[in-house]
Amino acid sequence: MDCNQPNLWPAWRHAAERADIDAALRDLYARLDNAVAARGPTCWQSGKCCHFEAYGHRLYVTGLEIAWFLRQGAGQGPGYGDQESGERQPDRAATKFALPLIPDPRTPDSASGASAASGVSGASGDSGDSGGCPYQHENLCTVHAIRPLGCRVFFCQEGTQDWQQQLYEQFLNELRDLHDSHGLEYRYMEWRAGLHDAAACGFAQSTGDR
Repeated sequence: MDCNQPNLWPAWRHAAERADIDAALRDLYARLDNAVAARGPTCWQSGKCCHFEAYGHRLYVTGLEIAWFLRQGAGQGPGYGDQESGERQPDRAATKFALPLIPDPRTPDSASGASAASGVSGASGDSGDSGGCPYQHENLCTVHAIRPLGCRVFFCQEGTQDWQQQLYEQFLNELRDLHDSHGLEYRYMEWRAGLHDAAACGFAQSTGDR
């Protein structure tokens, strides 16, 4: 797979390294988490929603979110959550194994476009080959503390759809405003395809060096 956003990933990465943008994203995610918690939804931890093909939906994120996510160390070995102290700490079950390195789609094993549509090829865990999130292991999220906006607001529990949509639109608009206020290009992309494009553009090989 070719790099589709060669000029944008460096800008998103540089932005993710900035203390003010890092703080703004953390604040946005924290406020969203609080808003979700106030509505009292239940997550049964079935992991079904992370098997995108089987569940019949997609996770869409912004390029800046992927850049920030990778900047936290995702895909660079042990799974890490983000703590207010700024120190890396193991996130949930992630200490049991190493998170997958995001493969370079230019290699023979992952060069086809189908790879991006069916999960990150070669990823550890249960979902890489089944069309799911490469960061899921035994139905648990190994990057729960640094997951993107769409993951934070989605629940499969009946009766939650209306407020989910309301919160999603509200905080996605805030995320877009963050792009605009810092002169960043806004791009909305499918999660796995975005991870692959970041790798194809040389992003993943040099992240996690905070």
